[in-house]
Amino acid sequence: MPTKVRVPDVVSEPILAPQVVERVLEKLGLRQRPSPDLAGLNGLYAAFCGNVPFDNIQKRIWFAGSQKTPLPGGDPNEFFKNWLQHGTGGTCWPINGALYALVRACGFEARRITGSVIVEGYPRGANHGSVVVTFEGINYLVDAWMVSFKALPLVSGKPSSTGSGIHDISAAAVGDTFEIYAYAGWLRDQPLPFRIESEYDPVNHAFFVTRYDLTKKVGFFNDAFFICRHFPDSILTLGRKSKFRVAADGTLTRTQPSEAERRAALIEEFGLSEEIVQAIPPNVPNGVAPPGL
Repeated sequence: MPTKVRVPDVVSEPILAPQVVERVLEKLGLRQRPSPDLAGLNGLYAAFCGNVPFDNIQKRIWFAGSQKTPLPGGDPNEFFKNWLQHGTGGTCWPINGALYALVRACGFEARRITGSVIVEGYPRGANHGSVVVTFEGINYLVDAWMVSFKALPLVSGKPSSTGSGIHDISAAAVGDTFEIYAYAGWLRDQPLPFRIESEYDPVNHAFFVTRYDLTKKVGFFNDAFFICRHFPDSILTLGRKSKFRVAADGTLTRTQPSEAERRAALIEEFGLSEEIVQAIPPNVPNGVAPPGL
């Protein structure tokens, strides 16, 4: 059963300032605001996918500190401030909250949804937040963890896919909802299913922040460093010990870089600032990490 949590009655929706939106679009490589259609959404989403990593760096720094402030990045303005300054992203709640805020600021009809990533040993019930954008009555999933570079159509009762490349995802109808299948950048043998939960469609900012706060007590991204960045022709992941690269043809290679090589990769390949790389705390000995890392 989904975990019952109290969501504040008074909701303050964060709004991205116009100058923040312009700076974000510029760093994403978009010279103008996207057109308010599916092509514009795909262009914006692809730019986000290729430039914003899925990582727990700000969260690990928070855990190593006083822990007296809210978890970092829950407010999209803070998320993008960190990304603009240091190149960091976030885990599912903050990164998809930021994606939602950006697509809304660009004029798209979007909403936040939640569901469950089905992983052995991890509590189900609204354990993952995502984003849906609607055009002419058709829903499209855009998710900054799945990183498909193209919006996935969700048509009632019908399967769908974004294609067959290394970034692509697919959906299968399950009753009145959908199960989405995506591959992690370090596990390519079988997909990680995500079941959309209709009782959590839509949810508000307060719900996202409340669920994010629950991850302080249980989560794969609290104890050990993790970062994954998708490029148009490859996927790069750096975990507790290993570095993974998925080539355009789907070939997965795994290496174990030295500490100096890891730091160099974070700056030169992942695009992080030297300041933030120096601030990353050591992993918790024998701590929890995502399966396979």
